[in-house]
Amino acid sequence: MTKTLKTYTTTQTLCSRVVKPLLTRYSRQIWDTTLATQAIIASNMPDEYGDSLRKAHFYIKESLIKENPGGDFMSMYHHFTKGGWTFSDQDHGWAVSDCTAESLKCLLILSQMPLEIAGEKANIERLYDAVNVLLYLQSPESGGFGAWEPPVLLPAIQVLNPSELFADIVVEFEHVECTVSVIQALVSFLHLGYREKEIKISVAKAISFLEQKQWPDGSW
Repeated sequence: MTKTLKTYTTTQTLCSRVVKPLLTRYSRQIWDTTLATQAIIASNMPDEYGDSLRKAHFYIKESLIKENPGGDFMSMYHHFTKGGWTFSDQDHGWAVSDCTAESLKCLLILSQMPLEIAGEKANIERLYDAVNVLLYLQSPESGGFGAWEPPVLLPAIQVLNPSELFADIVVEFEHVECTVSVIQALVSFLHLGYREKEIKISVAKAISFLEQKQWPDGSW
């Protein structure tokens, strides 16, 4: 009996230290940080929150995915991720369009603020990488943006959905919220002159997508 209890306790400890962190890996640090940062800046009290802004600025820069997955990732149906941000942190590894857009917006705003308030600016090449990710995640047909990967027009595949809880999760589709975030980020970035023509075309198509998705009562 004592041996059984000891084994059970050891197993519990291992699960607590190893399995639980894996199960809770999908947290939301970047999402919360970017929205809080923009809220602080919008409050017009950056001097009062300078320390928080510097720390948030550092975290956002450090959380950028700086390398693509290892090996021949494209042959394994994995999209490039260099330049994107995840919902949580860099280790998560899966770039998300709205998280990337909100992070890019923060870096652009903070780059215009005094060094003593916002800290060191992000490397311009990192901003270019972020734009590459955003443009890649747009549907060439509809102009809308997917969350995780470029939208795929294969609705028939949805019948393979194994989930009893979530619908339409087998292939990516466009999201109004993601599209709005990306439009704001690309328009804010445009003055930097990188892929300018492509960005203008992308934004125009995205706006057209939003207009088509608007409901008769004016809402989305």
